[in-house]
Amino acid sequence: MGEARRREELGLPPREKKIEVDKSDRYFSWLQITKLTIKKYPYMGVATMALGGIIFLVSGGANSISN
Repeated sequence: MGEARRREELGLPPREKKIEVDKSDRYFSWLQITKLTIKKYPYMGVATMALGGIIFLVSGGANSISN
């Protein structure tokens, strides 16, 4: 009999999955973003640069460069 079926018969909830994040997998030790996260969402860098560019243009950054 499998553990899942035994737990169900005893009325216990399913076992929680333990997700271990290796600290060496992070780009910065204090930042929660890991290399695995970047691989899952490859468009995240492009979206961040686009957002930064929009904020730069809206704040008038292009005008301050030419002066």
